[in-house]
Amino acid sequence: MKRILRAIFLLLMLAAWGQAGWQHSHLPERVAAHFNGIGQPNGWVSRDALLGWQIGAMAFLAALFCGIAYLQPCLPTDFINLPHRDYWLASERRAATDAWIAGLIFAVGSLVVAFLMFVFHLVYRVNLTPEP
Repeated sequence: MKRILRAIFLLLMLAAWGQAGWQHSHLPERVAAHFNGIGQPNGWVSRDALLGWQIGAMAFLAALFCGIAYLQPCLPTDFINLPHRDYWLASERRAATDAWIAGLIFAVGSLVVAFLMFVFHLVYRVNLTPEP
């Protein structure tokens, strides 16, 4: 399960970077990137800055979730908060528990990446309206 969730996470990361490149070529030079409470733009950036933010955010998320997933098995058992921790982190179950936790980390990471892809898509759509 960990491998499937990791593959989904990595495919979503590649899709997010592809989305950033594709949207960059279609956006105007000046892009609305921040909006007030009623949805009106009140912050503008260049399209290159938006591309940098999008790629940077996705790179940060990739490093964060992959780092946590791969470093979690190295943590001492006292640092892992699980119900019945002694049972789940016993030596005969530790590897399976670590894989299960890593799968959950990749699942949450996939949801976060999908949400940010949706947000960047909304920014893209708003900037293509006649009066963004």
